[in-house]
Amino acid sequence: MGRVGSFFFGMIVGATLLGVAMHYHIVRGKDGIFVVPKVHNNLSDIYVDTRQFTLSDWQQHRMLAVSILRADRGDLLPDASLDGFRAGVQEFISGWLNND
Repeated sequence: MGRVGSFFFGMIVGATLLGVAMHYHIVRGKDGIFVVPKVHNNLSDIYVDTRQFTLSDWQQHRMLAVSILRADRGDLLPDASLDGFRAGVQEFISGWLNND
């Protein structure tokens, strides 16, 4: 493969990686690594390690929590102390979906 071929191959790989980063969260939980679709397409929270997350961490990453719950992956929020936060996010999601 010549220089031009390598250039186009790199462009295709880069565009593919950018597309994945824009549309998905890569979440490392206690049970492994999971891919969760994003609610809003942006470059925030591309890879997040949630194994040591506390309630304040989840409050800083609310859109990640919304994406996790919207994808029916509530098991990625295992801490029992997050029940109130989880209920609040569920209310937000139901209100947000009803407004669309």
